Formats: sequence, structure tokens, C-alpha cells
Amino acid sequence: MQDAIFSPGAAIPDNDIPPRRRFPLAMQVYGALGMDDLPALEARDMGVEIADFFPVRTWQDDYMALARRWAAALQSFPNGKCLHGTFYDLKPSASEPDVVALTRTRHRQSLEVAATIGCDMMIVHSDFPCWEPEPMVKRDLAARLADYFGALTAEAAPYGVTIVIENIFDRDPRQLADLAQAIDAPNLGLSLDVGHAHLAASLPLDRWVYDMQPFLRHVHLHDNDGVHDRHWAMGDGTIVYQSLFEAVTAVENPPRVTVEVLLRAGAWRTVDTLVSQGWYTLPER
Repeated sequence: MQDAIFSPGAAIPDNDIPPRRRFPLAMQVYGALGMDDLPALEARDMGVEIADFFPVRTWQDDYMALARRWAAALQSFPNGKCLHGTFYDLKPSASEPDVVALTRTRHRQSLEVAATIGCDMMIVHSDFPCWEPEPMVKRDLAARLADYFGALTAEAAPYGVTIVIENIFDRDPRQLADLAQAIDAPNLGLSLDVGHAHLAASLPLDRWVYDMQPFLRHVHLHDNDGVHDRHWAMGDGTIVYQSLFEAVTAVENPPRVTVEVLLRAGAWRTVDTLVSQGWYTLPER
């Protein structure tokens, strides 16, 4: 299976292979199990992405108490800390003002959580549709998204938080790069979800990496069957990753790669795969 997901292609003379750049590696975690994994993540020089704050029920409870618990757990954690912002039922591009108001409230609450925990990054979802809108409709949509995410990015700047927009139904990475260019803020970037890309488009993964430059800051790593967003471990689905890692390790500023696998055992198996295949090097102790 490893040969299938990391197809080596044609042999290249060693002296023609460009040096690989090391990318930061992280894992999405949640709850007590995630807190228990912090020492193992630190030992592997890995960061965290916290996934406790996107379920709707979280915002009906004392979400700031949960944020403070994570802040305490991560107080001495030395590596990157990311918050996956909430997204259920939210629509930044909505024409209904009440929908936009709720979306803005939830994103501001997510930003408050990210600042309390000390996160350097917060993920939000793209709001481009799965179909291609008519040109005038798409221009209006892109303008609304630029205004919305531009304002959120400006609010995040004083906290040292970078907002990264993740592809969801997007079939063309260039529309996200154009959106980032329109906002043009140093703390605004893009996140490539390889599972979503595999479901929405037939483009090879390196095209996503290169077409998102220079805005790509983050990658979500998981596998699926090309039908459903499974969040399986690498090798359990149909994604071929070779071109992804060739591109990620070739760009000038490699993005943070976060293992976003649903099951804990599969997440750690994915880390082992990255190490065994030579794409991630464990720190020397």
C-alpha cells in the first residue's frame, strides 16, 4: 500500500534532486485524549490543532472554561498551536444579514478562544459553492468573501493569529489564491485539505500546492475513498500523495501539515507512515 500512495515515478539521478525543506507537522486533537497526547506530540516536535470548538453544542455551554483548560494544558507546549474555528451552519457570503451576523458572532467567539489558548493560527472554511457561478455572480460572491474575511483577519491581527481559509467544495485553487490576494494581509493564508481536494477536483495535489502560493500556510492530511469525506489514515483510501510532498518540501515556505484523521490510532499510524517514507524526520534526542 505504501508504494501505491507514494509512487516513486521515474528514477532521478541523486545530483538532480533538489534538497527537501522540512515542513512543520501537527495533529488534530480533542478532549482529554488530545491532552494526554501532548507529551508524545512534543517529543516528535509536532504541533496541535484543537478540534473541540466546532460542534454546535460547544457554543451552548461554557466554551471559555474549555478554552482556559486548553490554555493551561498547553502553557508550556513549545510547538505550533492552531484552532479549527467553528463552521456548522455558518455562511460568510450570505445575503441574509442575520445569517452573516451569526457567522460573525461565532467566528469572533472562535477568535476569542484562539487568543485565550495562545494559538498562532485559526482555520475557517471557504464559502465558494461546488458549482461554478456565472461570472457576475462569482465576482459579487468573491467581493463579499473578501470583505468578510478581510475584517476577520484585521480583528485577528492584534492577537498574533493568522486566519487560514480551507478549501471545502472548491474545484480550483486559484480562486482561493485570488481571494487571499484581494485581502492582502500578512496574517491571512490558505489551508489545503487534501481530502476535500480529492473529492471536489481531479487536479493532482501538487497543483493545489503551487497554485495556492505564496499564501499556503497549512495542510490537512487524511485519506478517503473519493466518495465520502472519511478522514481515514493515509493508505486506507485512494489518494496518491507523492506529488503533494514533493511540492510541500520544494516551496520556499513549507506549510504546516496537520494530520486530521478521525481515529486516534489511524492518526498515529499516519505519522509513522510519514517517518518511514522519509517525508518527516523525528528530532534527535
